[in-house]
Amino acid sequence: MRDYIELLLGEETTQLFDSYGRPLRHLRISVTGRCNFNCFFCHAEGYTVPPNKDLELSVEEFSVIAEAAKRVGFVDYKLTGGEPLIREDIGEIIDIFASVGGRVSITTNGSLLVERLKKLDSDKLDHINVSLNSLDREKFKKITGADMLDKVIEGIYTAYEAGHRIKINFVLLRGLNDNEVEEIVNFASNYAFRLQIIELHPVGKAKGGVFAKHHNTISHVYDVLKDRIVKVRYRSGLHARPILVLDNGLEVELVLPVKNPIFCSRCTRMRLTWDGKLLPCLSWEGSPPVDVREYMYNAQDFEDKVLRVVEAFQRANKLRRPHHMYTLTTKDALKTKRYTMRLGLPKSDGILLFVGDNGQSHLKKYLMEWND
Repeated sequence: MRDYIELLLGEETTQLFDSYGRPLRHLRISVTGRCNFNCFFCHAEGYTVPPNKDLELSVEEFSVIAEAAKRVGFVDYKLTGGEPLIREDIGEIIDIFASVGGRVSITTNGSLLVERLKKLDSDKLDHINVSLNSLDREKFKKITGADMLDKVIEGIYTAYEAGHRIKINFVLLRGLNDNEVEEIVNFASNYAFRLQIIELHPVGKAKGGVFAKHHNTISHVYDVLKDRIVKVRYRSGLHARPILVLDNGLEVELVLPVKNPIFCSRCTRMRLTWDGKLLPCLSWEGSPPVDVREYMYNAQDFEDKVLRVVEAFQRANKLRRPHHMYTLTTKDALKTKRYTMRLGLPKSDGILLFVGDNGQSHLKKYLMEWND
């Protein structure tokens, strides 16, 4: 706990905040763009460049990036893809980010968990997210393009029995799996897994017709579970996400990214693509992203590379802004004026607060939460 407090309060790092007062804490790292599934709504971490194994960041480059990330105040590292377990060296990558003192977790489709389990050290991984969007074999095949439901379930159980904490990611899809909410809740409850129900986001493959056809509001989840909800609380950290506490103790976390200013006001993320680009936001459509490889080019030694990547993070941080913001409209006799309002402005110590919090209490609550 002390190590995390030092990281967050800046005793060992220089914490970065964007122009909206949002701290930079979570780095989502796409270690590969390759995947053995073909989910029809995949957002690919907001990056649409075709996968290329030869251009993926190396273990040596990750070592530099991890040290630089620590120095600018990142404390949570999420390894994603593509499918991250495709990489033979995934264990080394986990070791690198665990070595700089942050919390490391991984998001996987689960199909390679049994095969790769020996590379996943439960002492170095905070938890494993497994994408499981249906418990019905035919629906699973339709969603993922792969007939591997049994293998995914086996992987989940095997990882759990090996001591890993498991979080299930369930993307709500109208007309496909929105009748499975109770079933996925019961599945998670049986093994005390954490459950994340995620609103479909119009990014990547899910833009346009896919979103129009399959987006369902999260109120559907409330309607299904209303008789079982005993408490609703909100995360102190990431996105202020609502958490439904059910009558059996299961916590169902709701991820609501669509047109949600509160979600964006509490975002503490940045994304690193598999080929070294820093994306300020999943929905980023601005200027070309910052390329860490360009910053490392011609560096003299490891320390010089680290300092240059620190500069890359600082530059990318200046590009961060909430994708959705509240708009205030006022009318007078002559015209309509529109204003945007910044949410979650920090106290003098830079900590984002809810009403009634102080910096230290907020920090303690943040540290007690799972990362993404």
